[in-house]
Amino acid sequence: MKKIIGLMLVIFLLFFVSGCVKQEPQPDKDLSNDDLNNIWETVENNGTSFGLYTIALSANLGFFSVSKPVPSNLIEKLPTAKSVDKLTIEANWQGPDADGWYTQTSNNDYVKVRYYSSLKKLEFKSRTDLTDILGFIVEENGSLIFNKNIRDETEGAYPVSGSVSIYFLAPSTSDPNKMNKFGFTLSFSNVGITYLSQFKNIGILTGSMSLYVTLIDYDNNINVNNKLMASFTSQVQGADSEDPVLVISGSKDKDGDPTTDDGYDNFELNLHLAKLLL
Repeated sequence: MKKIIGLMLVIFLLFFVSGCVKQEPQPDKDLSNDDLNNIWETVENNGTSFGLYTIALSANLGFFSVSKPVPSNLIEKLPTAKSVDKLTIEANWQGPDADGWYTQTSNNDYVKVRYYSSLKKLEFKSRTDLTDILGFIVEENGSLIFNKNIRDETEGAYPVSGSVSIYFLAPSTSDPNKMNKFGFTLSFSNVGITYLSQFKNIGILTGSMSLYVTLIDYDNNINVNNKLMASFTSQVQGADSEDPVLVISGSKDKDGDPTTDDGYDNFELNLHLAKLLL
C-alpha cells in the first residue's frame, strides 16, 4: 500500500510540475501568402509615423550639429519623413524556417517577418542595398505589439507599443572590411493613433516615446550604441484642419551630440504636418 501511495504521489508531482512549466509563445507557422502581404501592408501604413518622428526630431533638435561629425556618406542623402516608406511586396514568401521567419528576397535585398497571434506581436527585419546608388545599405528591424490580431483584421490596426530601428551602413574608408553605422531607434508605449481627415486620413501615432541614436564610425574612433537623445510625449492639435500640428514635448540631449554626456534639457516642438506630409 505504501508503494502504491508513493507511486501516486510521484505521478501527481510530475503532473503538477509539468503544469507549472511556462510554455513560451510560438510564432505562427501557417501564414498564407495573403496573410503575409496584409501583415506587411499594416507595417507600411505606419511607416509615415516612424519616419516622421526620427527624421523630423533629428532635424529640429540639432542632433550631430556639435563637434563630432557623422560620416558624410551616411547622411548627405537621408530620406525625408514623407519618403520613409517600406517596399510594397506582392510576391511569394518563403518559409517559415525553424524559428518562424518568413522571407521575401530580391537580389541582395530581403524582408523577414515573424508573427505571434497569441501576443498580437510582429517582428521584422529588412535590408536594402543602395550601395551602387547612394553608397550605403539600409537595414530596418522592429518589434511591434498591435491593438488587434492583424492576422484576422488589419482595418484600424496600429502598434500600441514596441520599437523600430533604421540604420545606414557604409564601408569604413580606413578599413573596407568594417561598416560604419548610423541610425535611430524609436521606442514607444501606450500609444494611440490620430487620423488626419484632410490628408487622406493618414494616421499619426501619438503617446509616450523615446528616440535613441547609434553611431559607430571606425574612421573617427566613435562607438555610440543606442544613446538616448529624446524622451517625450506627443499629440496632434487640429487633426481635422488643413494645418494639423504635431506637438512634441519632453527632454532632449543638451548639446545634440551623442558622443558627449552633458545631461538633458526640456523642449517643446511644434511640427506643422501639412509641410511634412504633402
